[in-house]
Amino acid sequence: YEADAYIQQLGHYAVDREFSAARYSLAFLISHASWPTEWQMHTVMMAREHYMHTGDTEFLAMIYNDLKKKTLIDLQREDGLISTKTGKLTPEVLKGIHFTGEKFRDIVDWPPVENDNYEFADYNTVVNSFYFYSLKCMSEIAAALGKNEDSNFYKTHAEKVKQSILHNMFDTQKGYFVDGIDAAHASLHANMFPLAFNLVPEKDISSVVRYIKSKGMACSVYGAQYLLEALYQAGDAQYALEVLRSRNDRSWWNMLQNGSTITWEAWDMKYKPNADWNHAWGTAPANIIARHLWGIRPQSPGFDTIRIEPQPGDLMESQIKIPTLHGPIQASFARQGTGKTYVLSLPANTNGWFIVREPVESALLDGVSVPV
Repeated sequence: YEADAYIQQLGHYAVDREFSAARYSLAFLISHASWPTEWQMHTVMMAREHYMHTGDTEFLAMIYNDLKKKTLIDLQREDGLISTKTGKLTPEVLKGIHFTGEKFRDIVDWPPVENDNYEFADYNTVVNSFYFYSLKCMSEIAAALGKNEDSNFYKTHAEKVKQSILHNMFDTQKGYFVDGIDAAHASLHANMFPLAFNLVPEKDISSVVRYIKSKGMACSVYGAQYLLEALYQAGDAQYALEVLRSRNDRSWWNMLQNGSTITWEAWDMKYKPNADWNHAWGTAPANIIARHLWGIRPQSPGFDTIRIEPQPGDLMESQIKIPTLHGPIQASFARQGTGKTYVLSLPANTNGWFIVREPVESALLDGVSVPV
């Protein structure tokens, strides 16, 4: 399944300097599509992450035409929004994405008990949020291949979809998203996905975050990936950290308390009695700690330029080592009084951006004082 593979890919990159498993998985999934609508767009996201972590454009070129179809652009209406329920999901469209199964449909979350009573409308907020982000990814992929006209098209189209989502699915009076066009219900999912994908206008971020926090962990272990991304995207690192180290029965701590050595498919067997006990889509912390708590990401393809933007919340100290093609990135921090000291080591032949959200008193580069 594409969503499972995406979360495993991100976690694998955080701990292992090995990229062929994710590439092979993506190549397989391109031609063996599963049934959920949003899962198709995960393949575009996988391709973007593969490129950013490796700089590999040859593979992008091989799958480019398939990726265009995987955005599900063929399902759009005039204002850019897509739907699987308006007659546009034809046999030709399904053939184009290599789907040969039955009952292709929107999923939102899994198992269904984890979808926070989502109200499935013809035009679904979660689906269209994924559509928006997949178009943004396609713009980057096209640019990497020198297809500038395509890149501009996808960039412009993503903005069109964004404005349509905000116009049709955002309740301006309440300050958060509803589940779809004409939906009365507002789920956690309808708000965390737009926030995770940087779709929320800055003036509305605080109200969306308040609503998300009012819902708690009303999502599955898969949904937790995007809940945490949304919180760090909004800069609410402290609440994100509280989610990571929660000790209720909807937490990674709960899995450990019940004897797990590998992440489960669900928070607890009572939420999915037939859940398996070794499910990679439950591994959100593996990549969230690296990519968001520490904020270590490739700023340019292949980690030629590295971005480090930590949001440690109230952690007292932390150490991390992240593999890249150039070698490991190593970093640590410790609180000292009211301040923190960061120590960073980057691989040779790379550049870095270190971004902090608090005043910096002093900095040393290779032991030499530099301006801050």
